[in-house]
Amino acid sequence: MADSVASNRLIAIDLARGVAMLGVALVNIHAFAATWLSLYGLDMARSAADIVAETVNATLFTHRSYPVLSFLFGAGLALQWAHLPDITRRPKQLRGRLWALLAIGVAHGLLLWPGDVLSTYAVVGLLVVGLLKFDIRVTLGLAVVVYTLTFALYLSIGVAMIATQLEPYPAAESVASFAASSLTTALSLHPREYLDRGLMQILVSDFWAHALFGMWAARSGALQRFVAAPLARPSIAVIGALLFVAGSATELFAAKYGGWNALTNEDFGYGLMTIALLPASLGGLWFWLTVAACWGRSRFAQSTLASLVIAAGRAPLTQFIGQSLVFAILFNKSLVGWYGELGRGTYSLIALATYLLLCAFIRAWLASGHAHGPMEMVWRWLTKILSAQPATVTATEGPTS
Repeated sequence: MADSVASNRLIAIDLARGVAMLGVALVNIHAFAATWLSLYGLDMARSAADIVAETVNATLFTHRSYPVLSFLFGAGLALQWAHLPDITRRPKQLRGRLWALLAIGVAHGLLLWPGDVLSTYAVVGLLVVGLLKFDIRVTLGLAVVVYTLTFALYLSIGVAMIATQLEPYPAAESVASFAASSLTTALSLHPREYLDRGLMQILVSDFWAHALFGMWAARSGALQRFVAAPLARPSIAVIGALLFVAGSATELFAAKYGGWNALTNEDFGYGLMTIALLPASLGGLWFWLTVAACWGRSRFAQSTLASLVIAAGRAPLTQFIGQSLVFAILFNKSLVGWYGELGRGTYSLIALATYLLLCAFIRAWLASGHAHGPMEMVWRWLTKILSAQPATVTATEGPTS
């Protein structure tokens, strides 16, 4: 694999990560402002705007953003590996920054967002980084195995739910602590919520598969070739489009049977949603990588919007922590306290505004001469403390949280 990447390829990766961070904002805001299980909430819609917002979020971002971020996290590990000197290259040289990311994730989960995913990335990274010293075929083989097992698991669970379906029943909802309680009460609840929800994401097998796939794609050069010419291989485009359309269509159909309901469960709908999960996530990965690659090669790559999205892609940790901080302030009962007062369409607009404001801040910060975002600088500082090796994170190799 070449140690350097053409600038348009770097832009494509930053754009893909930046768009995925928008998806994180649009999805997570409902957990801050509403309830934990309200990722899909057509039955909570109060207006046509709510329905449109929820449908767009579910079709383009929910189960579409995290595959991109997991894939690019694995790719980032491979790129960092490639930049290490050949003579001294060892997996332990990357473990310091992963331990630092774990520390940031634990603090984030306990203080701001119990559904923190940084911890998951850190644990996955610590356990797979050793594969970088082996032949790339080992990583690809493991990715295929995990994908296969994941599909078999989701398919069996979905079929079992459909085969044994019961009458619709109320969903067991638990309110996000930052929204429904005072600040002190919320903080006291966070340790248990973090253990129950945040760390449980480690068990999501397709997280691992996407990260392994990303490691292989970057080390083999497949990622670089794809973003340089995303439509060069029609077979990949056809397969990716079919997965995206089939997954989304299945989810849209399942929405009629409880699949997108936040307050009721219906086994048929949730069974279909489970079966569609992996095709939808793989289709979403192809879709957003293709959009980013085409965007990065077009004349619109120099637009103001592109510069904002690229800023988020180059400092995703700052964008992610910033989102949590803003949402916690806006929706905590003892702070601004907007919990439950606004429709889902309005919440989506707040998420978009928060994302763009943070993008503008990051862009200005980087333009002022800083090589990394504020939280990325904290990450590098912790890495130096926890590792004997100096931090070597570049702007395009930041966290994909």
